[in-house]
Amino acid sequence: MNPILDPELPVSDRATMAAHPEFLNAPQARPRWGGRMPADAWASLLSASLWGFLPALVAPLYGRLALIGGLLLQAGLLTVWIGYGFAAMFLTGLAIELVVFLLLLALSGESPVSRLARRHRGRFRLAADFDEEDATLMERAQAAVAAVLESKVNEAGLLDDIANRVTLPRQEWEIAETLAEMTRLRREQRSVRQGKVTDRISTMLDSHRDALRLATESLAERVDALEDYALRTMAADEAYVEWRTLQDLAEDSDAYRELLARTVRDRLAAGEIDAMTERARLVEAALRESVKDARRAGLVLLPEAS
Repeated sequence: MNPILDPELPVSDRATMAAHPEFLNAPQARPRWGGRMPADAWASLLSASLWGFLPALVAPLYGRLALIGGLLLQAGLLTVWIGYGFAAMFLTGLAIELVVFLLLLALSGESPVSRLARRHRGRFRLAADFDEEDATLMERAQAAVAAVLESKVNEAGLLDDIANRVTLPRQEWEIAETLAEMTRLRREQRSVRQGKVTDRISTMLDSHRDALRLATESLAERVDALEDYALRTMAADEAYVEWRTLQDLAEDSDAYRELLARTVRDRLAAGEIDAMTERARLVEAALRESVKDARRAGLVLLPEAS
């Protein structure tokens, strides 16, 4: 499941957070160091010391390229020791240690996405915010929204009167907020039921469960409407692709007319071209009807978003 972001967030923040969702799971408290590099000042100093004098030992912690670099650096230190003595090797190691320490500190700290996650806490939802039932509904809603926004008829502006770029992200966010709250209440109920449950508590929990069931059914209807819109949009997409193909073929009609005229009577050639034109007209009519169906399905969502 992709993270669901509040559409009211700044566009640049939304883009950054969506591009690196793995950092949204970071702790919400600001770290002292840590972040892009999992190290604090003391760990950075220890790592830098090893890089200064025993780089081949610490290099495996940072990947294959670092291992190769560490081995080459180790060989270089040994060369300095043999050629210039222990003092020169020691000073070289200290210089390497200082450079590595400064580099580690420069790379440490809070990542930009983690900083945005802390700043916009409560304005995005992750998979962990939903239980299995609610996550299924959320994934269905996300798939429907993506299908409409990525459709060719939407990109061509044939559904512009529904303002999909504004309406659908708001629909997705409202669904996510409701589902996250329902998950929180379900988890709370499960926690209460694990303790001592009296008759009065059981009666109240049953009424809460019924309320959650009704809310789930209502939200499922909203997701169904989104999926219906997506299905009609995909049907319009198929008609649109066929129409565009026929439009491209129609541009070559003169060439086909000339080709047919060379081999058969002009009347037969004209009739063949007329038949092609009629097929294009029928497909265009089907496209218009499919777009109308998609618009009707999309307009059903507008009162819900207001």
